[in-house]
Amino acid sequence: MELSMSVNNISALRILIIEDDEDHAFLESDILRDELDCAITVVATKQEFLEIDINSMDIVLLDFNLPDSNGQEILGLIRETSNIPVIIVTAQKEMKIAIDTLKEGANDFLEKSPTTITLLPGVVKKAYNNYINSQEIAKKIHEQDVLKTRVETLRQILTTLAHYINNSTTMISGYAQLAQQHPNDPRKADKLINVSLKETQKITFVLEELESFVNNMEIKTTNYVDIPNAMFAIEDNIKQKMKDLETQNPPAESSSS
Repeated sequence: MELSMSVNNISALRILIIEDDEDHAFLESDILRDELDCAITVVATKQEFLEIDINSMDIVLLDFNLPDSNGQEILGLIRETSNIPVIIVTAQKEMKIAIDTLKEGANDFLEKSPTTITLLPGVVKKAYNNYINSQEIAKKIHEQDVLKTRVETLRQILTTLAHYINNSTTMISGYAQLAQQHPNDPRKADKLINVSLKETQKITFVLEELESFVNNMEIKTTNYVDIPNAMFAIEDNIKQKMKDLETQNPPAESSSS
């Protein structure tokens, strides 16, 4: 029978039943197999549970009282490694405890009784659908955060590049104006040439880093989501090249007008 759930591409829902009452475990399995396409694993103790790879399961039906443990302990062990749905199946006298267990990470609970046990497939489908929907929502939120991060990263990179280019063009423009004001002063003409060559080289460094960024489309940060603490490789490269250039060509002496 095809699984009537929001994720119909799953061929068989993998259900783990943790129940020490053999008859009740058989009843749960039988009811679930009648209505769902599922593969069921049954364990009766904590020791047997510890031998199960919980990440190979899609949902857990958990009896509250076990010979060597209880639902709260087992739930805690599950939540250490997995966030799959856990449904507490419990007797009437344990209902308050079961409700309290919801606060500790259980997804739903069902009373053990002849009338309510028939509701088990519906409870399983609801819990699993809610889980899948929450996973999809979390995935979309993560994708939106990543996109925002990339946009902000790109904005900061372009701002950095514009800063270096603006500094260089300002230097060239300033010395060009001085040379224009003193057209017969060869010293100012020489300084304009030297500054123009050096600042043009800086602009070349910036454009090379931009080209490398576009070609690689890889933004390296120490903390990808936390933009205020991000350290961008592209800016580090530019700073190092600028430092090397300044070491090779000390700044020109200021001239008197």
